[in-house]
Amino acid sequence: MSQNEMTKLQELASSIPKQKNLTIFFGRAGSRFMDNVKYFFLHCVKKQPELECHFMAFDKKEADVLKEQGLPATWVNHPDAADLMARTGIVVSDDFSWKDQEFLWALLSGAKTIQLWHGIPLKAIGFPEINSTVNMNPEKAKHLTFVYSGYDAVVSTSPFFTEKAFAKAFRAEEFIESGYPRNDVLKRRPTKYDMINADRDLYGELVKFRKLGGKTVFFMPTFRDTGGSPFEDGAIDLMRMSEFCKKNNLMFICKFHPYLTINKVTLPENIRLMDSKSDAYPLLPLCDVLLTDYSSVYFDFLLVDNPMVFYPYDFEKYVTKNRELLFDYDSMTPGKKVMNENDLYTAFEEIMLNNIDDFVDVRQKIRDLSFSNADGLAAERLGKHVVSNYL
Repeated sequence: MSQNEMTKLQELASSIPKQKNLTIFFGRAGSRFMDNVKYFFLHCVKKQPELECHFMAFDKKEADVLKEQGLPATWVNHPDAADLMARTGIVVSDDFSWKDQEFLWALLSGAKTIQLWHGIPLKAIGFPEINSTVNMNPEKAKHLTFVYSGYDAVVSTSPFFTEKAFAKAFRAEEFIESGYPRNDVLKRRPTKYDMINADRDLYGELVKFRKLGGKTVFFMPTFRDTGGSPFEDGAIDLMRMSEFCKKNNLMFICKFHPYLTINKVTLPENIRLMDSKSDAYPLLPLCDVLLTDYSSVYFDFLLVDNPMVFYPYDFEKYVTKNRELLFDYDSMTPGKKVMNENDLYTAFEEIMLNNIDDFVDVRQKIRDLSFSNADGLAAERLGKHVVSNYL
């Protein structure tokens, strides 16, 4: 779309009266129904009748699945979608996929915008990333400046992270410290709607496995901007992990970042690979130990309050070639740190076989810093704020 065409479309869209309570929810392009947008959308549909909600899906099958569940969803390329977007009063997203598409941006440029984001950041995002010398160039900086700017509101989880992370990363009129809607499911038994795009079979298997005395490890690493993954990089030997799990009655669940793809592999016994675009949050309370590297999921897992092991096997490469970190890694990661596979198994033995947990107090400290509220009512707080301030 040329600049002239986009300007004309913006002018046309701006001439159409906005319906203040018409609220469109965008997920991530190429992803599926998950994260903060999923849980805030479900809350608003069920508990905020003041809002007329529509989930705008980038994939037709996703829209069809939601409609089959009785939820208001529209495929972004449906003939009625453009009119719906032109009348929209509020846009809710947890990344900026919709802003990357000029047609959508032009149609929705007159709406209020609420950015939920998809994680408390450990690594540099937004303007700290733009101002970094790591993995940055003028074209990328220009793009990031656009997508991290122009929001009416950005959701945060605490005053600390508003000041130290979100207010530095985004240009927004306000920061709402409601907490993350996706964390509400960590505090309750998942509903049938929570289980949309979650692995129901694995959920049932884990419940049964743990009742019989087994323990579970969830491995949830982040993606690398420069490519690669823990398996490709040789950080974990799957056969060795399988033997360890079999010997010690453990199950090892691999859940990769939605942006990370790995080649199909035949998984050995006691190793499960969760779909990277499925929703892991209903399953997280069934996790006995979280294994991660730089992923923001560990902040959310603080609300489960089970032990964590951090495996930053490529730390120097990551912080010099991929992303700078916003915080000192050692002081902000409340768990055992290991740098090689031998130490990883030692850590697992200490925690899961010998029940040694040396980080209870440290987790509490970081949890209090990260979350003003840990009550499972984040979506309710955010919904009330939106109705009070945007209608």
